[in-house]
Amino acid sequence: MNIHEKRLKDLQHLLKKEKLDAMVVSRPLEQGFLTGYHMDGYLMLVSQTDVWAFMPKMFVDQFRSKVDFVSPSAPDNQLEAAILKIRENKFRKTVFEPETESYLRGQFWRKKGLLEFKGLTAGLRAVKEGAEISILRKSCHIAAKAFKIVKPRIKSGRTEISVSRELEDIMQAMGAKGPSFNLIIGFGPDSALPHHETSDRPLKKNEAVLLDFGCVYNGYCSDITRTYFHGKPGAEFKKVYAIVDAAQKAGVKKVKAGVKTAAVDKACREYISDAGFGQYFIHGTGHGVGLEIHESPTLNTKSRETLRAGMTVTVEPGIYLYGKFGVRIEDSVLVKSGGCEILTR
Repeated sequence: MNIHEKRLKDLQHLLKKEKLDAMVVSRPLEQGFLTGYHMDGYLMLVSQTDVWAFMPKMFVDQFRSKVDFVSPSAPDNQLEAAILKIRENKFRKTVFEPETESYLRGQFWRKKGLLEFKGLTAGLRAVKEGAEISILRKSCHIAAKAFKIVKPRIKSGRTEISVSRELEDIMQAMGAKGPSFNLIIGFGPDSALPHHETSDRPLKKNEAVLLDFGCVYNGYCSDITRTYFHGKPGAEFKKVYAIVDAAQKAGVKKVKAGVKTAAVDKACREYISDAGFGQYFIHGTGHGVGLEIHESPTLNTKSRETLRAGMTVTVEPGIYLYGKFGVRIEDSVLVKSGGCEILTR
């Protein structure tokens, strides 16, 4: 049984556990995760015991060659074919995941009697296994190495956008498909904006430099943030950097299987608050990372998940002094039974 067959079996086990008859899967990301076939324009129906794939005729031969454990068909109307199969098998509790569907597709499923059920495939994707882990390591290694290459090239007068483009070029030269999100490069006061839109602002002497970036390698995302000072840092920057660095280390130290995700956030947040900067830590501590840059679990004050071995998450506390500078330090880490492995070194 290959990894994709196992994932389908795991999904079927979840359906049984939740007492659901079947579910439709229509987003390419989840379909690719479950079958290994990454193509937009087909539809899957998964029951507790069977799997059906409805697709254009031009996909069928290629699908068969890659996915020998699911039989494809090419109906005139995929949606109606799925509904017919649901009715033929008397699947009374068939569900769809609203977070993966378009509004119009969701409306169609609702009108046909399907129910919303969140998080089934997200729960499977949260824990990485086998080749996923080695691919994530490579994705994170590319990003970390790219920073070491680009940092010495960031001089006064360089623009944020030029650094962003060079980072992308470096990562692609090392095998990345592209960036995992719109890279955030912030100089000076721009570094105090957690989701700053990278601009053509040039770097000046004695300013903070923040780089939040990552790449996609073989389908998997990396996420890393580094902050440093261009020139001679003042006492305030040194103090804030030391606080964020210690808070990030406290969060990373807390990461291990069995720990509540909120506890990781608490470790970072309490350190920053005790240092007198709590009001300037204005976002959650982290998130899962994998096929998407933001996925399950979340690490913030409202999180209710528990870390499991094989999850990959970010730990990224920050302090943002609007109009001055911001400091964020972020690593992607692999959760293990006795701690974690920092992937972005």
